[in-house]
Amino acid sequence: MKNCIYCRAELPADVPREHVIPQSFGVFKPDLTLGCVCSPCNGYFGSKLEWPMLIESIEGARRLQFGHKGTVGGIGTKGVAPIVGEGDDWKGARTAIKADKNGAQSTVVLPQIGARRTPEEPFEWVLEKDLNADFAARYPKGSRFHIVGGDGPEDQERLVEKLKSVCPTFIYGGALQTPISKDGTVMLSVGYTVSRTVARCLCKIAFNYMAFTCGDVFPLSSEFNDLREFIRNNIGDDAGRVFVKQKPIIAQEIITGERWTDGHVLTIESRPQDRTLTVQLALFNSIPYRIPMTDQYIGHTYVKGHHFSNDTKAVSELQAKFAGPDFDPSKITW
Repeated sequence: MKNCIYCRAELPADVPREHVIPQSFGVFKPDLTLGCVCSPCNGYFGSKLEWPMLIESIEGARRLQFGHKGTVGGIGTKGVAPIVGEGDDWKGARTAIKADKNGAQSTVVLPQIGARRTPEEPFEWVLEKDLNADFAARYPKGSRFHIVGGDGPEDQERLVEKLKSVCPTFIYGGALQTPISKDGTVMLSVGYTVSRTVARCLCKIAFNYMAFTCGDVFPLSSEFNDLREFIRNNIGDDAGRVFVKQKPIIAQEIITGERWTDGHVLTIESRPQDRTLTVQLALFNSIPYRIPMTDQYIGHTYVKGHHFSNDTKAVSELQAKFAGPDFDPSKITW
């Protein structure tokens, strides 16, 4: 009898394949999948964790650079906020980054209002849904307002009328010049926080990798119950779940200071002397995360790693070593 590693339900003979790396972040060969996740859990992860990560994370924005269709930073998006990074009149305005089915990327400025009291102040930008009397009250007569974004004149006119309704002192003064240069580009700045949902998705990927490398019985151990509840049932504190590493995962990058890959990197290591088991994860080798799986580990010492190439779509095993106190990365051969 086999059980789902997340809800512990008994598994039927036929279950959907659970991908270690969600397919929305690439399809690779060999296809690293699990046969120990039930249909309800598989469906839950796709809609409740993986989909939000596509639109609410730096990794979701990075995937657009590799030909994947999607939008990051739209109205209502949490966790990630691409903004215009240049131009006095538009700097700080919210945008959405899009890629169509052919991989063509574009930037859309969301309909919004910017306001400041003096020329020395930066603009405070609010989306249409957040434009209210409290916002207007912070900007007395003489303040400067900018109306940007939208799909056409009708959006601009609607924003003008709404601003007049909450700020009677507003006087329309003309059109702004776009910050987009002649070559069609604009510099963006992306602010990002790891939301609880994204943290759960990252932990789910780590949990999947642990099951892939250690076997589908191993994750059923009670020492992983706390993390299992956090991932599947959204129970528990999100503090201490996901840490952003200060250094890359790959030794070559630490030694040379140069970027070695844009592929996904996953490693796992156990240290029974410290009772720890930890997964390191970097999708598109962008932000490296350290994810503690348990602090009650009592098994064997081991270390393993895999690289998922976004160029060749091949999965290869990394040469993985423990970085102990006497570890010298300059002596590694590759």
